[in-house]
Amino acid sequence: MSRGHAQGIVADARTPLRRRRADEAARTRDLLRTELLSGRYREGTLLPSEAELMLEYAVGRNVVRDCLDLLRQEGLVHRVPGTGTSLVATKAHHRFDRVHAINDAVAPSALTGEVLAMTRMTAPRPIATYLGIPAGRECTFLEYTAFIESTPFSVSSSYLPADVGDRLAAASFHGDFYAFLEAAGFRVGGGELTVESVLAQHRTAATLRIAVGAPLVMFHRRLVDGQGRPLEFGYVSCRGDWIALRVELPRTTASADLDERGHR
Repeated sequence: MSRGHAQGIVADARTPLRRRRADEAARTRDLLRTELLSGRYREGTLLPSEAELMLEYAVGRNVVRDCLDLLRQEGLVHRVPGTGTSLVATKAHHRFDRVHAINDAVAPSALTGEVLAMTRMTAPRPIATYLGIPAGRECTFLEYTAFIESTPFSVSSSYLPADVGDRLAAASFHGDFYAFLEAAGFRVGGGELTVESVLAQHRTAATLRIAVGAPLVMFHRRLVDGQGRPLEFGYVSCRGDWIALRVELPRTTASADLDERGHR
């Protein structure tokens, strides 16, 4: 490793002092945020004092204060002069290794839902392809919101085969879409999900009660039943400040992946 790489995280003496302090505060913020979201502290409890954080993270008092202010701006902590800093919010840790709803990460009683719209429509060509129905056939469009403790957490748009939508119309929705399908008599066998980061547009922002341009985690989702028949294609937009994806993955090489596919 070259000398330059070995010293890659050491502040350059030519970097302005204010910039170096901001960079150090951001790195400390990342470390402390990981601790906050790992469950080390409970919501409402006081964090260690500034002096204790200085020792734990080997930084100065100004860096600690800047770090805590960044976390305050994110809505994770609350600071009271003379009292200290307390954790006021955590994120739902959603394991990204199977098909399931966010209710696995929160108390079941905290999750509720509301159907915003359910209507028949002619399936657009891409939707007809995703659902495996003939072009021009009708499908059901469903839009709904999930809440965690009465605060909107996600808004979803789903396209369903018409018969699936008809049976869902008679079922009750409580925030868990998979349970919604299963209550109507459909067994979710699996699905394909793609995740991306997007910015909230006006309608989504109004529904989730967040600012326009706030970060969202969007799932592109296609669900099938046990026989592989498509049940749904849709989009789930979650508040980015309320969710963290967690998954454990093995280390493989591209050549090993190609070899495995070649021997299937």
